[in-house]
Amino acid sequence: MAIPPIFVKVARQIWGFEWKILMNGLAPSDSSGNYKRPINLSKQIQIPTKEDLESRASNQIPGLIIGKSCPWAHRTWMIYEIKGLKKSINLHIAQVDNAGGRWILDPPIKGCKTLQDLYRKCGNHQSRRATVPMLFDQDDEPESKLRLINNESAELVEILNNWPICDQEIDLNPSKHQKQIIKWQTLIQENINNGVYKCGFARNQKAYEKASKNLFATLNIIEDSLKSNGPWLCGQDLTIADIRLFPTLIRWESVYEPLFKCSKKQMKSFPNIIKWRKTIFNLYNIKKTCDADVWRKDYFGALFPLNPSSIIPKGESISEIVNH
Repeated sequence: MAIPPIFVKVARQIWGFEWKILMNGLAPSDSSGNYKRPINLSKQIQIPTKEDLESRASNQIPGLIIGKSCPWAHRTWMIYEIKGLKKSINLHIAQVDNAGGRWILDPPIKGCKTLQDLYRKCGNHQSRRATVPMLFDQDDEPESKLRLINNESAELVEILNNWPICDQEIDLNPSKHQKQIIKWQTLIQENINNGVYKCGFARNQKAYEKASKNLFATLNIIEDSLKSNGPWLCGQDLTIADIRLFPTLIRWESVYEPLFKCSKKQMKSFPNIIKWRKTIFNLYNIKKTCDADVWRKDYFGALFPLNPSSIIPKGESISEIVNH
């Protein structure tokens, strides 16, 4: 039996109304329907000194909380691995609670079972957005008292790059590349890192097409730069500019192309980016920070307004994607 057209029309109107409500909670937009990332107000306390860290027991050193699916946390995890920070920072991996729309801590950290609880224990009672990454420290007395060092990923990569104790003396933010790094950061953050979300969370066709145009125009700029000035964004040196770009582009085929509609061109249309991405993937321990199955599970499972069925598609492993 055919469904009467009036039923189809009413169903579309109801779903459209509910979709906008859900999207407003998930991803706020401006009056023209363009996605606007919420401002994350960072808070920073004094970084522990080398002497301080060396005097602490392993269970008293600062903790870095990341989530495997979060690209903003991914960049801090990369710095953690590249610099070799496991002796002076404990890494904790939060899990996505799709039903509750929150980050859960399993095992609990200092008695906290959710990231929101940990934020509260750090004295951040007014925080509505308990986000990863998060770097926290603890006072000597009482043992359970915690302090938030920083939770803004762009700042955290610089903090971790300058961390007082590390196994690898690598400067990913050298002064000779500061102007280039700032230039790339501005371009990449707005048009690529935020750009894929502007495509996926666009409220209307015009907003989507604007975001898609800027996204692929910037990918063309990066492709040309790597071809003429590579192998890295700043020439011969791997820098935090590369680190800030990688988490978005490594998720491309698994998440952003199929779910966020970043589909104007396939990633294989950018051979120099493909080569750059593969090189980073095989550096240090970066490979262990990448898991396409987890990304698909978390993105397709958690972003209900973009995938109401919550069906998680099958796909290639991250090694297959990178090597292809």
